[in-house]
Amino acid sequence: MRRNTVGGLAAGVALAGALIGAAPAAQASTPGTMSLNCVNEYIGDNGSQSCYHVQCGVTEPTTWWANVACSNGSVNNTGPYNSFREVYVYCPAGTQAQRGWVTSNG
Repeated sequence: MRRNTVGGLAAGVALAGALIGAAPAAQASTPGTMSLNCVNEYIGDNGSQSCYHVQCGVTEPTTWWANVACSNGSVNNTGPYNSFREVYVYCPAGTQAQRGWVTSNG
């Protein structure tokens, strides 16, 4: 299975309830074919846990996962998905999201 990494955020100073990172829309593509389109990527905080948020859709059979690297060294993910989804991937309580990204097989 080939995985492409798209997106990727670097977190700034964490402020409770505030947006702490932002990136432009991410897209993965192969020559001539768009398979994954991701938008609204950000690293945020819901008041008790830091998270990575992304919305992705697919235009052909593609499986994708959302991932977040946390300040304690852990990497959490959610998926697999094969259709449009709005996803939040959380870090453990007391840790901060450092970077978020999407991987796919297409």
